[in-house]
Amino acid sequence: MISFFSLFMQSAIPLGLKLDKNYMGKFMGLVDGDGYIEIGPQKQYNKSSLAPKSTIRARLVIRLHNKDKDLLVNLTKVLGVGSISNLDSISQTRLIFSKKDLVNVIVPLIKSYNLQFLTFNRVNQYSLLNYIIDNQIIHWENVKFNTNLVGGEAPSTSLTEGFNSPVAALGVESLLKLDFFVNWVVGFTIAEGSFGIKSDGSAFFSIKQKGLENYNIIKAICLLITGREARPIKADTADCYQLTLSSKLDVEKVVKFFFSPDNTLYGHKLLQYKQWFNALKMSNRYKNIKFPDQL
Repeated sequence: MISFFSLFMQSAIPLGLKLDKNYMGKFMGLVDGDGYIEIGPQKQYNKSSLAPKSTIRARLVIRLHNKDKDLLVNLTKVLGVGSISNLDSISQTRLIFSKKDLVNVIVPLIKSYNLQFLTFNRVNQYSLLNYIIDNQIIHWENVKFNTNLVGGEAPSTSLTEGFNSPVAALGVESLLKLDFFVNWVVGFTIAEGSFGIKSDGSAFFSIKQKGLENYNIIKAICLLITGREARPIKADTADCYQLTLSSKLDVEKVVKFFFSPDNTLYGHKLLQYKQWFNALKMSNRYKNIKFPDQL
């Protein structure tokens, strides 16, 4: 009989992936970490001297290293939409969801599962997208929104009525109460997390995000995985807050968290985790921690 441990160690893309809240929660975390929603005026091509009003260009983009191309292709298969393009000059693969994909598939899925983006920039971008969709705005010139939220003009027309401004950044406890937060953390780890072994043989798991407005996310991830509050973290020169878990107890809890079937990583990050996991099992330093097959 094949054990769960054996199945776990085989593939970078788990078999039998299906579109459900678990999967979409991971999708939200991945987009929060390595994606963006691009909204702006659509270029108009007209031979007439009278320039037409600009329509609106909207798309959701995820860009990953070429080593994760299979992951992006898998996303298109599970979601049923999206197009893949290669950016060979920078060794990246790009997945684009068009405005049609967003309106007909992605946004309805997000709403049906009662999900939301959590990083400050993505919250603002998604709010602008919903503002345009909900108000059925066709032309960019008719878009009026708060400059403090999404970089546009201050409200000046009735089109801003009913526009729901993003709420203030959620606190740590509020984040932990979100029923999709665990899945979101897995997706965010695929984008922003790292598993490694230092030259002295010590292991670590790290994850980071830019901006003080996103600091609560990092603190909530620590509390979720380890059960303790994060020690104070200072921003680096790029204004990024990085959580690093490296004690034996914390490493054991990281292993346990990502070994759960519901918390399986995808793509290259899963391969990185497998290599890290194997290194831990072979290390004298970590021989006394409890591995999943011993729990």
